[in-house]
Amino acid sequence: MNRVIGHLDLDYFYAQVEEVGKPSLKDSPVLVCVFSGRNEDSGVVSTANYKAREYGVRSGMPISQAKKKLLGREAIFIPMDHHKYEIISERIMKQVRQDVDLFEQTGIDEAFFDITKSSEHDYDRAKSIASAMKARIFSSETLTCSVGIGPNKIVAKIASDFSKPDGLTIVTPTNSKRFLASLEVERLYGVGPKTSEILRRAGINTLGELGASSPEDLAEHFSRKLAVYLHDAANGENDEMVVPNSDITQLSRIVTLKRDTREMDEILRQLSPLVQDLQSRLISKNLLFKSITAIGILTDLSIKTKNRKIESPTNDQMTLDVQVRALFQELVSSVDLDLRRAGVRVADLINSADQTSLTQYLQ
Repeated sequence: MNRVIGHLDLDYFYAQVEEVGKPSLKDSPVLVCVFSGRNEDSGVVSTANYKAREYGVRSGMPISQAKKKLLGREAIFIPMDHHKYEIISERIMKQVRQDVDLFEQTGIDEAFFDITKSSEHDYDRAKSIASAMKARIFSSETLTCSVGIGPNKIVAKIASDFSKPDGLTIVTPTNSKRFLASLEVERLYGVGPKTSEILRRAGINTLGELGASSPEDLAEHFSRKLAVYLHDAANGENDEMVVPNSDITQLSRIVTLKRDTREMDEILRQLSPLVQDLQSRLISKNLLFKSITAIGILTDLSIKTKNRKIESPTNDQMTLDVQVRALFQELVSSVDLDLRRAGVRVADLINSADQTSLTQYLQ
């Protein structure tokens, strides 16, 4: 079937929100950061605007390193205000959801959508829908976004990243393979540094070269499942559906610890206000969670997580506290390094109004 799938990406979202709030920032390098509180240079860059990126600043870079790259520039370093960004994201995503056939939010600043029916399988009509979507977002929030349209999720996501910021890239089924061919292998969703290194050692540098490799040859380096995925995706083939989700897919909070540590009491003490805030947010939005994840960012900046499913959906504070303690005990015991940052994410959210109470069967 000739599907029409889109991917929406809000351009340098956190930093752009700050620019909108204070337009005088637009001509300066702007960095939204997570400060640890240890000293003024301690922490990491979460998002940088394009002016800052011109000097080599990237997300995840230590603030101290970013300051060295921007030495002599009038750079603006802003503490992250996650609550503000969530509110704006929720408004945008609610608006987009109403304009498409199927909607799947995958992060605070991105989402997939299916407009096969509303576009009547026509990519010119799809372009008009996407253009109108971009215009409405800019009109309501003064924010630009980049949109990619393609025959599947893989192509749509690569297309949304092809011409940023404020881009709109349309890739039809007949030209998707040609569109992908010259791109570096790192542009393919799921190809990280390790996979990229293996591919390049095998002489595979572009998606065209990857698509021309047989799954059997690729299986010499990867699992059979990954080999087939890499081959098919590089040729623009993917049948993953857009799966509708709730207005909010997950909630999370993270804190940079006052010092690197493995001590459970210290980690939990600093996490406690964040966990309480999560529970308050769940209650205010009438949400229950079905899974919970402990997140640890180690001193080498690697990320370690532990998660589990909850037998019965809940937003109970005691359940949260018990699960957070148990998961962090597992996490800390599984690593040798200290934690630099710690966080909690609740996901698989459902509206409490949709959850049938078991008490009705006991009456």
